[in-house]
Amino acid sequence: MANKTQNLLFNFIRIYTNIDDIQSRFISYKLELENVKNINEISEDKTHNYTFDTDSGFFKVITVNLPLPISKVTRI
Repeated sequence: MANKTQNLLFNFIRIYTNIDDIQSRFISYKLELENVKNINEISEDKTHNYTFDTDSGFFKVITVNLPLPISKVTRI
């Protein structure tokens, strides 16, 4: 279950980038594991390559462009 810090990071990523929800959640989880509390700035270096300036240093983030969702749910 996500905590408050992870949710804040997730919302910041979703607002200031075009990264999809699933990847944004994973990125916020990984940043929270590195004790990141705040993201100061996000810069897109090239397509799907970002640099995150945080209170715990800089992080390089590489995303992929996949047609999501990759799951299927059907009632049987």
